[in-house]
Amino acid sequence: MSIERPDPLRHVMPGPRLAVAAEALFLINLMLAPGLAFLVLMVLWAKHHDHPDPLVRNHLRQTGWTCIWGGTLLVSLSAAIFVLGGFDNPWSWVVGVLYFTFVHSGLILLGVLGLSRAVNGRPWRYPIFGPREDG
Repeated sequence: MSIERPDPLRHVMPGPRLAVAAEALFLINLMLAPGLAFLVLMVLWAKHHDHPDPLVRNHLRQTGWTCIWGGTLLVSLSAAIFVLGGFDNPWSWVVGVLYFTFVHSGLILLGVLGLSRAVNGRPWRYPIFGPREDG
């Protein structure tokens, strides 16, 4: 006879753990360990992209694509500002830093909203970068 132990985090985190992990990795990629958290997120997606829970698939897909597109645009447009304006031009630095800060902080805010949705067991779509439908 086996006794099922209750999950101690169930009252804190009603959403599926993989969905919450995907959103947490998205934020970790933006704030703590860029690149490393992205690789872990991609491994998580590769292992669980066909998960039976549609909520897990939704959050994995949204965070993965937003990391790819958001990161690509963030880095490439920041670099373009400096290349076109010149590294010695102070206005390039003003525009580049403002652009990077605005977009980066916007992605962090959206990541917090996505994490909140995952914790509450609700689907989420990142505006602009997130795919429109869950495939």
